[in-house]
Amino acid sequence: MWVTNCRNYSGESSNIRKRFGNTEHPLFFLVLSNSEIATVPGISGAGSSQKYIQHTPAADAEIVSHGKLKTIRVMSDAPSGAATPAVLTRAGLNLSQSAHLLINSGLQIIPGVPYYDLRAKHGYDIRIRPGVPDAHTIRDASRKLAGCCDCDLAVIGETIPGGTTTALCVLRALGYSVNVSSSFASNPSTLKERVVREAMQGASVNPGSLQRDPMRAIKLFGDPMMPCVVGLTEGLLNSGKDVVLAGGTQMGAIAAVLKELNVSDNLVLATTKYVFDDTSARFIELIEALEIDAFSAYPDFSKSSISALQKYEQGEVKEGVGAGGAMALTCVAGFSQDAYRREVETVVQKL
Repeated sequence: MWVTNCRNYSGESSNIRKRFGNTEHPLFFLVLSNSEIATVPGISGAGSSQKYIQHTPAADAEIVSHGKLKTIRVMSDAPSGAATPAVLTRAGLNLSQSAHLLINSGLQIIPGVPYYDLRAKHGYDIRIRPGVPDAHTIRDASRKLAGCCDCDLAVIGETIPGGTTTALCVLRALGYSVNVSSSFASNPSTLKERVVREAMQGASVNPGSLQRDPMRAIKLFGDPMMPCVVGLTEGLLNSGKDVVLAGGTQMGAIAAVLKELNVSDNLVLATTKYVFDDTSARFIELIEALEIDAFSAYPDFSKSSISALQKYEQGEVKEGVGAGGAMALTCVAGFSQDAYRREVETVVQKL
């Protein structure tokens, strides 16, 4: 099995095909956001260059939805040339034939494909001012949206450059001492910690002091993706749907918020083996602290002839755009690792 159960606290089946094998109407949500934190030089490896980093979510949206760029003229591949995880997600949705919904939760650059607009503002620089002043409004709107969605399994992914740093700050405010991953092969942990320290000092908040007020932690230190995913998850779980958070440490931060809101029961996280194997992220420590079921997907791009995919094996990118969740859907649909990898290569070649 190329999607494995790495941690199981619920007692549900550890075989992902058995666990979600009765799914008839899966729906993949992709939350699109921007944050000013992405403009801090060296903090994010998203996008082909620092100049175009904020174009990344819009480009990812077009690739996931259309299979190629439509109005965005800048590829969202990493500066190293590693392929954007949007191609991994596109391949998973192609094979599993899962419907998808794009949600604009604070975009600065608008994609040329259909999306649901929450009319949210982009995220601000958390060192200077609250990152998401309208966090409660975004959460409420997302909860209502979830109630209108027809599915039996919801898989929620995100694309927001700089999101691991805002995730780290929210985790620190909630009292978690773990680290976060990075799209760079070499995690700029020192830079991220400095940004977090400056933000918390500026807001006069100590680590752990907002444990009982997780939405304030998002308002002060988060990004507009976070309250959207929180609201979606609440609404979907309350309506009896299964929810998979598709991502690494950013979705771990969401799970931490949901735990404090007492809505994390039966929540599942699906990410890639590249995140689980990232020792700088200490991801397993976070999963164990949250006691959440987690799955790890491994496409094994060492077998690919495409260098942009091989870079994942060298620690580049690792995850993003809900790639781990899209792979989980592919596995549930009965496709092998080899079949998935071939589909990813096809998507890359068509770009």
